[in-house]
Amino acid sequence: MKRKKTIIDILVITFAFLLFTIWYRGNGNEENAAHTAMSLIKYQKIYLITTNEEYQYWDYVNQGATDMATSVGIDYTSVAPTGRTAAKQVEVINKAVDDGARAILIAADDPKRISSAVEDAKARGVKIIYVDAPANEEAITTLATDNFDAGIIAGQTMLSELEKQGIQKGSIGIFSVASKQNTQLRDAGFRKVIMEDNRFALLDTILTNGEPEATKEAANRLISENKDLVGLLGSNEGTSEGVGNAIKADNNRIIGIGFDKTDEIMKLLKSGSLKAIMVQNPYTMGYLGMAEAIAALMGKDTGPSYINTGITILQNE
Repeated sequence: MKRKKTIIDILVITFAFLLFTIWYRGNGNEENAAHTAMSLIKYQKIYLITTNEEYQYWDYVNQGATDMATSVGIDYTSVAPTGRTAAKQVEVINKAVDDGARAILIAADDPKRISSAVEDAKARGVKIIYVDAPANEEAITTLATDNFDAGIIAGQTMLSELEKQGIQKGSIGIFSVASKQNTQLRDAGFRKVIMEDNRFALLDTILTNGEPEATKEAANRLISENKDLVGLLGSNEGTSEGVGNAIKADNNRIIGIGFDKTDEIMKLLKSGSLKAIMVQNPYTMGYLGMAEAIAALMGKDTGPSYINTGITILQNE
């Protein structure tokens, strides 16, 4: 039922925007009203602020937001901290507000530490939309993956892949990112499935900075120290790449499950170094997030406060 509701939420927002587009391009008085409404926001700035500049994932979010902004003809800017820290993201948020942002799409680096900056932005009249990861401060809406549910699906996929190989026991490792709520929720969902299965031993989650090389080194150590290791989970783009490369160096002996679709991760999937990846929908987050920002600036109904953008499973055949 939850996935069906996700589809309905997305369709509601998409249909609403289509109605808005038809209304905007209509004739007579409706056309004049639409042009009047659009003229009020056409030159108001909308920003997308992500957590860093390195992950390909954010390129997809930006592309979705760009396509929507271009179709409407509004002033849009995508920015990110030069390094992945909450303090630097706060600086970027504050600068965007000082530069005249009227709406900001934010992927929160740390939900607690950036909340005061979000609160200050709202106090200055800025409309806030969360994409991928919300902060603790309330926003108009959040477009994101249901990360606990995604972790459950990742756990089910791990068990399925182990079953295919005839593996009935052993230990499984998890790589997550410190202070990142989305990866922690994926960890929790994954653990629930593996623990309920009761055949495999779950090792303590290893927290890294999320960078591929650091994760690869940590995974190499885990593999060498645990001879019964049969599975590894990477909970985001960087950890998935690191886990996949460590498994590759071990001749693909271990079952790897990852998150997110990038060029490098797809290579690891095709080579069998990752058996499956949980693919989020970052383009949809950006595209619908921008539509929500436009609706908010026009004073229109923005729909539900949370939209689950869902995942797709890609597996090595």
